[in-house]
Amino acid sequence: MTRRLKLAAGAVAVLVLAYGAASWYAGRVTQQSIEAWVAQANQDIQAQWASGGQPPVLRVDDYRRGLFSSQIRYVFEFRDDQGSDQAVTLQDDLQHGPWPLAAVREGHWQPLAAYSQVRPLPGGPWQPWFAAAGDGAAAPWQADSQVGFDGRVASLITLMPVHAPDRQVDFSGGTMQLAYQPQTRQLSLSAQAQSLEIQDPGLSVRLRAEGLQFDSETTRSGDVDLQSSQHLKLAQLRVLDGDNPEIRLAQPSMQVQTARTGGLLDSRVQYDLQQLQAGDQDLGAMVLKASVEQLDVQAFQALLMALDQIEADDDAPLSPQDEQRLRPLVVAALASSPRLSLDDFSWTTPKGKTDARVLARFRPAADDAPQDLGALLERGIDRVTLHAGVSKPMLVDILGRSQAGASPDMMVALFSMLFDQFSGRLARAGLVREQDGQVQTDLAYADGQVTVNDQSMTPEALAAQIDAALSLGQ
Repeated sequence: MTRRLKLAAGAVAVLVLAYGAASWYAGRVTQQSIEAWVAQANQDIQAQWASGGQPPVLRVDDYRRGLFSSQIRYVFEFRDDQGSDQAVTLQDDLQHGPWPLAAVREGHWQPLAAYSQVRPLPGGPWQPWFAAAGDGAAAPWQADSQVGFDGRVASLITLMPVHAPDRQVDFSGGTMQLAYQPQTRQLSLSAQAQSLEIQDPGLSVRLRAEGLQFDSETTRSGDVDLQSSQHLKLAQLRVLDGDNPEIRLAQPSMQVQTARTGGLLDSRVQYDLQQLQAGDQDLGAMVLKASVEQLDVQAFQALLMALDQIEADDDAPLSPQDEQRLRPLVVAALASSPRLSLDDFSWTTPKGKTDARVLARFRPAADDAPQDLGALLERGIDRVTLHAGVSKPMLVDILGRSQAGASPDMMVALFSMLFDQFSGRLARAGLVREQDGQVQTDLAYADGQVTVNDQSMTPEALAAQIDAALSLGQ
């Protein structure tokens, strides 16, 4: 062997050893990162878990680390609605950096700690999805992820088409892009799909969503503090129910903004619907905005769980034992002075607009708060305000166009007569007024007094006036 060949062979040997050492180091860094991610995921689940029983747990069931690649099996364990223990299993075929072969094949030449390919394994709750996605062996989805040495993650999740034999689910397939920045703990997600059609096995109604787009961004700080925003929009949502006219919702969308500080939650949600159609009838556009501020999430969830566990008829009063159990939970829920509001509900057509707004502010229970649960709740209300406006021309127009019978004019005339009769009675009592083509009312409640359109009265007097105005035979 010539000197040049010996030098070349030595250089190759050094490079192989150097790359092997780098790959071993990348594998070790990746394993440490994965173990940290699993621990963080379980910590987040534990921090936000308010239901009874053991929270779900993600664990690494098997980790086989080699020099250039690793085989990892994850198990996610949880308890279903029937109380049965369930587990879903994921397989991760992980290639170590700095230049994983699978990433290089796809044109990614930047150094990486690892290239991960995660897919679900058959069995358990996944099995119906395997059957619906193909021959029972092909995974219904796969996540291909690039893991940087700084902890950054960029993932492409491919969702396979799903066609259930019973047609309960018909999915076109889609993609999801995920990006994680460890320095800011920011998680961004974008998902797209052409169509999704589902049907409840006990109903004949089918829902078909077309042109799905979902975007989400979450930034965490500390153990539980976070800020997040989500935006879901569809090109169209169709409701199919046998021979009934098809209902079409054009360009429906939902936006949610959330901020959580400690145990308190501020959240705003908005629904927009550009056009509602029933058959060939245009029923207008809708907007709904709602918000909650300073809500103690754990206290509120504990109260809801206790109410759900109380077995009683809806009209039956609570037993003294139930009231005693609920009282400290109500006190805890009121302690943060929560605020709930329907910021806007509007339904608009060319003929008019119907809208409503509601605000409810609560205050902490005083030290001398009554033991009676009803009195405690009444004292906990700081202020409630309500505005409502109903457009008669709008409702009459919708009713007339929605009648398929031979005499739609008769139904319209009957509705118009009843509307005028009852709104007139309420107007004479000062409970409503006509303004801007609407029948409107404004109501406020605070400290045991109700104000209706500038009239102050007790709740009992208001109830008596409403009963008198709406009683038949007046």
